[in-house]
Amino acid sequence: MTDRYRHTDLIDCTTTLFQRAGLDENIAQTVSEILVEAELLGYGTHGLQFVPAYIAGIESGRTATTGEPAILKDTPGALLLDARRLPGQWVVVRALDLALKRLADNGVICVAIRGSENISCLATYVKRAAARGVMAVLTTSSPGNAAVAPFGGRAPRYSTNPIAIGIPTDGTPILIDTSTSSTTNRMIERTRRSGSRLAREWLVDNTGRPSDDPEAFYTDPPGAIMPAGAPDQGHKGFAFAILVEALTSGLAGVGRADGLAAVGSNMFLQLIDPRAFGGLEAFRRETGFFAEHCRNTQPLDPDAPVRMPGDRAVAFYDEQCVSGVALHPEVLPRMKPFFEKYDVPLPTPIAS
Repeated sequence: MTDRYRHTDLIDCTTTLFQRAGLDENIAQTVSEILVEAELLGYGTHGLQFVPAYIAGIESGRTATTGEPAILKDTPGALLLDARRLPGQWVVVRALDLALKRLADNGVICVAIRGSENISCLATYVKRAAARGVMAVLTTSSPGNAAVAPFGGRAPRYSTNPIAIGIPTDGTPILIDTSTSSTTNRMIERTRRSGSRLAREWLVDNTGRPSDDPEAFYTDPPGAIMPAGAPDQGHKGFAFAILVEALTSGLAGVGRADGLAAVGSNMFLQLIDPRAFGGLEAFRRETGFFAEHCRNTQPLDPDAPVRMPGDRAVAFYDEQCVSGVALHPEVLPRMKPFFEKYDVPLPTPIAS
């Protein structure tokens, strides 16, 4: 049986770990909350799995450990922020706070962000916005990373470019969080460590052949991830990846054209307040009706009813808040050396 852990215990011990590694207390708390929220939502590849890499960034001096993102340009409906290599969770939460405060005077707020560290699970942020009755769009790209091949190509040219959307309803919020690629770097890494193969041929090796072998990604020259929908419909994933590049690096004003070699993320956040349009009640009624209209569709498989994006994640969240978080078996063993290094007790499983 898989051990389960109280989400509050996971937040507390991870916060202490990040503090002792060098992060300011409020930043450490925010990073830990987002990582554990990802676990609660069932996005285990984008939760506490990141801790070793984040600690390495702090210890090397690459990750800034204190401060706020800087406002480079400020207009009533748009902001440009310099993240100054701060942890991405802190940067996005601060951007979200700034944007939410402006919605009363501006029904739509857009924020472009340059130079952040990794932001992990995008669904966590749009969920927070949806809980406030606000529709949110969040995208990110990594100008220093090339992992995905354009449709029809075999060499990596851009990052996995995820996009998330949070839509409030009169019931369960709709939470869309998907990469524009067939799989993610984190899934490839985890699959490689386990010695197994990917569920589908989501990669293209350096000779142009589709592959489910994670090792194909690490050859010299490297293979690449195929865009979402490949091999037949990859032009669709590629098209959305182009949109993400324009919204992130394009609007941030810095990116691949600058020849950036360092790891970092650019982001785009948009908040839309239904109160500035047809009203929040009408918006929730319409989105809620549409969600139920889809769920009530006769399914292809009677044992697999139609669900809306976010239904399973919210169910996981609610269940794990009560019963405890079921971590992937590799997560705590990979964190253990850092707990020992910084003299932080490991979390105690909930008694079964």
